[in-house]
Amino acid sequence: MVEALVNRSDDCLRETTSIADLFLEANRELARSDARIYRSVDRHLAKTREILNRAEANLEKPLLADLPQDMLLGKPSYERQTRKSLESLCRTNGIRGYSRMTKEVMIFRLKESGVPTPSVPLDALTKIELIALLEEAVQRINQP
Repeated sequence: MVEALVNRSDDCLRETTSIADLFLEANRELARSDARIYRSVDRHLAKTREILNRAEANLEKPLLADLPQDMLLGKPSYERQTRKSLESLCRTNGIRGYSRMTKEVMIFRLKESGVPTPSVPLDALTKIELIALLEEAVQRINQP
């Protein structure tokens, strides 16, 4: 588009083409370019989904099926819970006034009420704990 305009003489350009026309044509070219990119990304995603579906169909059992559930969830702990998860536990177990409590008081009240200790959520694990968890999982998967 720009090359075609550069090849024209300045006089011809002034007479036939307005700035609005140039802007409109540039936007059309940009839209065509974006459409090509989106089609390319769509094809790539479709191929990736197809590969993943084939790989999933070829698996006899899920990779993590042999791992004990407690290993995936981490060791139970009240202290490693977020404030939001402790509030949720208080709410579901009928403990009132939790919004004004500190974490320590919520933990005390939950223990006092006999609520079982929840497992540590995966997003609360440190990088070192996650790496150790993955290494153990890989070792169990690779064992004959």
